[in-house]
Amino acid sequence: MQNKVFLMTKNPIHGLIKKRLSKEIGNCNSKRFTLLNIDNIQKILINKKNFKLFFYTTPTKKFRGFSCNFKRNIVLQKGANIGEKIWYLKSLIQESFILIGSDIPDINFVDLCKAFKILRSKDIVIGPTYDRGFWLIGFSNKKSIIYPFKNIRWSTEYTLIDLVTNITKNGNSFYFCKKLRDIDIIDDYCDYNSKV
Repeated sequence: MQNKVFLMTKNPIHGLIKKRLSKEIGNCNSKRFTLLNIDNIQKILINKKNFKLFFYTTPTKKFRGFSCNFKRNIVLQKGANIGEKIWYLKSLIQESFILIGSDIPDINFVDLCKAFKILRSKDIVIGPTYDRGFWLIGFSNKKSIIYPFKNIRWSTEYTLIDLVTNITKNGNSFYFCKKLRDIDIIDDYCDYNSKV
């Protein structure tokens, strides 16, 4: 059985992606940052047995990364907010899978393997971020999972706790994998850039 990894990203079109960050660093730097992360994920998973990478993206136009064209393994996003988009993907996938963001430069293969290992015993795996959101979420196919995104305060310090509260109330099990930094604001980007 293949471990399916979905990379959630907007099509890296100039001016479309990372709008909040783009105001600080410019559209060109924002696009380059996203493409570097997309290429990094692809390199991490290339030739990895039992792993398959998909792109969960919007809009419908195909896009080009640095190393190749992305024309296959694309699923189009649907939903009014992040929770609805994630849940739509879950409705399409009948197997265990994980979904990751495209703004997490420190992702590595070990972290992804650990996430799938957690799904062997838990209903949901969550990769928390330092700003109290999450960089990864995954679902097992072992048990009926109730919609966990009701009334979540997205892009706030309450996002992660809202998610965990919902999962607990729903009676589903979960466990955390490694905490990583997502790059949303200028301070995050400057810290990342100083290490590149």
